[in-house]
Amino acid sequence: MEPVNLSWDVEEEILSRLPPLSLVRFRTVSQHWNGLLNDKKFVNNHLARVRPQIIFLTESKVYSIDIDLGGGGVDPTIDVREIPSDFPYEATDLTHTTITTSDGLLFRDFWKQGVAIWNPWLRQVGWIEYVDKGFHFCGVGYDRTRPDKSYKILGYFNCLRTVSNTYQVGYKKVAVYECASHALKFLDAPFKQWPNMAPLSLNGNLYWVTSNPDDTHHHEYLIRSFDFSSEMFKTICLLPCQKSHSRDELVLAVYKGDRFSLLMQCYVTGEIEVWVTKNKISEEEVVWINLMTLSTSNLPKLVNKLCGVSYFIFDKTIIMCCGDEETGAACIYIVREDMCKKIQIGFRIVRFSHCVYLPNFISVPSEFRAMRV
Repeated sequence: MEPVNLSWDVEEEILSRLPPLSLVRFRTVSQHWNGLLNDKKFVNNHLARVRPQIIFLTESKVYSIDIDLGGGGVDPTIDVREIPSDFPYEATDLTHTTITTSDGLLFRDFWKQGVAIWNPWLRQVGWIEYVDKGFHFCGVGYDRTRPDKSYKILGYFNCLRTVSNTYQVGYKKVAVYECASHALKFLDAPFKQWPNMAPLSLNGNLYWVTSNPDDTHHHEYLIRSFDFSSEMFKTICLLPCQKSHSRDELVLAVYKGDRFSLLMQCYVTGEIEVWVTKNKISEEEVVWINLMTLSTSNLPKLVNKLCGVSYFIFDKTIIMCCGDEETGAACIYIVREDMCKKIQIGFRIVRFSHCVYLPNFISVPSEFRAMRV
């Protein structure tokens, strides 16, 4: 049988459906295939089809965790692979070292040292070194009004203020660092509650869940944001469900690339509700839809997880990463209506950072090479 020559369009369509690890290997097949990984259209097509993974960080290693739901989701498994990191620093305190994602790139904050900007599939790493070691990283975004995605970092400095010449009180001096110009700009933060976990990055902005400062009973929760284009803090919307107990857990995540999902667990019953926004997040009114309610008896308790909770939704299944409620050991939980399966990631790993990540071939911008802040 004679070989069939496929058109370039058909080849690209097939390649865009392959997993990232295979594509990395195929770069050596031909110059054309190698060039595809630098083509913006191909990178976006591949990104739209790829399934999320969990990036998992210990003190000395970084892993990607791919979840295989199996045929019909009957017997889900995980594939844990170590990723070469090439970071310019070593973690001195994993308690304050986090990993997060923004617009397809990974950002690892090394406490009091700097921030690494990283695409593991391309083996590209840039970094920003802290000159003032008191700078605390909060999150990364970019100015959406500019075509070149001018990246910025939101952070703060812990400061003391003297009151009535008798005692000092602590406060946070909020700042934005512009990566292209190396400029540090201080801002007035119109709230007292700073995000205690890494905020969620979506379409260049940062988002987090917080209590309503105007609610004296502290029962009403809403989503706030920082807009890197206007460099302003904003209130986005009230949550579709509210806490009935102080230990109810609320976790915000990205859903289908440009929407929110909100997971709420009732502390008393253990029941989990999942809400999603009807439309992509914009300046318009946010409409929420109740996607699912899970009452499986062996759901983990998500409150007070030392290393937090990250999750994504795929095919009506929730994949969560967090510590075991008894031992604290890192686990993946795969949950749907009729099942809750727990898979331990590693033996006695209780200090870790993690985030949901879409593997891609987006290059690290040159402005992140050897910068200082």
